[in-house]
Amino acid sequence: MAVADLRIAIGVVVLEWRSATYHRAAAARARRLLSETTTRGLKEHLTQAAVGHEQVAAAIETASDPTRAEGRGEPSAITSTKPPG
Repeated sequence: MAVADLRIAIGVVVLEWRSATYHRAAAARARRLLSETTTRGLKEHLTQAAVGHEQVAAAIETASDPTRAEGRGEPSAITSTKPPG
């Protein structure tokens, strides 16, 4: 079993640290698919994917901008791992 298959089998989602642009585009793709989806389980999965990608993008942007870095009076870019709803 490949590592990716194992992660899927046990429900672990690992988002790669690519560019913020990549993660924003992935979130947009998930939201676009979400608008066409009818099953509840897939809607939940796509919602979690979109939220996760947005959080990673925000974290990358915060980490790449030293004036917004945590510890300078600004809140962390990632506030929750649980999607709204």
